[in-house]
Amino acid sequence: MTPDQIREAYGRQVEKIRARQDLTDQARQVAMARAHQAATARIQAALDADRQQYQTRRTQLEKRLFGNKELGGTDALSARDARERASQYTHPDEALAAYQRAKRDGDKDMMRALGSWAADQASMPLLGEAWMPLVESHAAATPGYAENLRELRGLQEPGGFMDATYASPDVPSELGRMTVQQVNSLAGSELTVYGNDAPEAA
Repeated sequence: MTPDQIREAYGRQVEKIRARQDLTDQARQVAMARAHQAATARIQAALDADRQQYQTRRTQLEKRLFGNKELGGTDALSARDARERASQYTHPDEALAAYQRAKRDGDKDMMRALGSWAADQASMPLLGEAWMPLVESHAAATPGYAENLRELRGLQEPGGFMDATYASPDVPSELGRMTVQQVNSLAGSELTVYGNDAPEAA
């Protein structure tokens, strides 16, 4: 279920509990608290699953863009040396000139290392923009790179600051101004609530 669907199901459950005439006020509060706790846990599980999917895809794209194939011996040493040399460039113009030399010389390890280094620098706020010409040069010279880079940049980590998708469900008005901690404490009450809407989740 999506977070929206979880919240909708929770809303329906709360309405059913609210409509029951056989519950005391205390039992109704406990049932609602348990429904809230269960819905919150399901939304958190959805967030965890989506974050795992995001991280898996991000890792795949980063490996395609910046990783080396399984290398051994002198190839591995060459790739590591190229990464070390690339990291010494602190000015984007100098790094771009080095990239152009590596391209002219057919030094793919250095091209890949500089492209990876530039992409890391380009991700920085404000200062990163100056590294984009090198990133774009590497994208133009590498089949599939531009598409993968575009997808990587478009990835948004689930549950970020501006992402309300995974917001906790509203606390029912019957629980007043209780904090989430207080709601969870109430949900842990030993009171047994009987009925179709209650034995497990409520």
